[in-house]
Amino acid sequence: MRARVRAVVFVVATIAASGCLPFTTTPSPTPSASPTPARPRFELSTYQYALQTKGKIRVAVRDNAPPMSARSAATPEGFEPDVAREIARAIWGASEDPESHIEWVSVDDSTRVSALTSDRADITLAGLLITDDVKKVIDLSDTYLHTGPRLLVKKTNDQIKEIADVATGEQTVCAVKASRPEQELKKITNGGAKVLELENLGFCMQALATGAADAIAADETTLLGLVWRQPNDLKLVGTLFADDRLGIGVKKSASGDRTGFLEFVNSALLKVVADRTWAKIYEKDIAPLSGEKKQLPTD
Repeated sequence: MRARVRAVVFVVATIAASGCLPFTTTPSPTPSASPTPARPRFELSTYQYALQTKGKIRVAVRDNAPPMSARSAATPEGFEPDVAREIARAIWGASEDPESHIEWVSVDDSTRVSALTSDRADITLAGLLITDDVKKVIDLSDTYLHTGPRLLVKKTNDQIKEIADVATGEQTVCAVKASRPEQELKKITNGGAKVLELENLGFCMQALATGAADAIAADETTLLGLVWRQPNDLKLVGTLFADDRLGIGVKKSASGDRTGFLEFVNSALLKVVADRTWAKIYEKDIAPLSGEKKQLPTD
């Protein structure tokens, strides 16, 4: 028996020495999952830190202003809600669902400022124009959209492509009486435009439908909503013929209750512009209706 065992050992040793034994490998360690990115860190005294700790940001948006903002269910959609989601990501980090941290507050043009002053909302994205008068009541961020008055025509209209095409008086442009678009239209055409002044935009739409008007002059964001509702019938033409800029509204700091918040909002906006997130949001929500692609909020 011992002789047989010694023989087996000798044979195995000989095979091993000749390299004929099966080759076995040590299993590679399974790579560990990438660590979850840490949340952004803020100074304890800042309002963004207070929001991060609370876990919620209250965002005021409009329910019926497509494509800027519209709500058909619990979650609003559109350009302004999408910008708001990026603000939330800047507070809680890209790895977290911004929707879980946002409490949407419904406002209209009459309540979008008071939602901040009454502390119902932390930020407002609701078509707020950056003006000195508004800045007396609330703080406003840097520009998140450059807009202004434009022209709207029927989709079959190939005669009006630029503002110069209505400057000779051969085409009729409807505008709401005494509105800024009406005033700017007369100014930029040196009074050459033939303007049909009516009481409201609904009357202008009727005039366009019946042929009493060839175009409508109104704020671009308003006209975008009309195209959104009738994409097969209407289109925007030309460029802006006056300049407006929209900003995110923030409550003014009282006794330090909004310390650092406006600066934070501006930094968050700057980041989404720099990494082209803003351009992607514009391309998704507005470009199909405006007929333009923009890279910057100031374009």
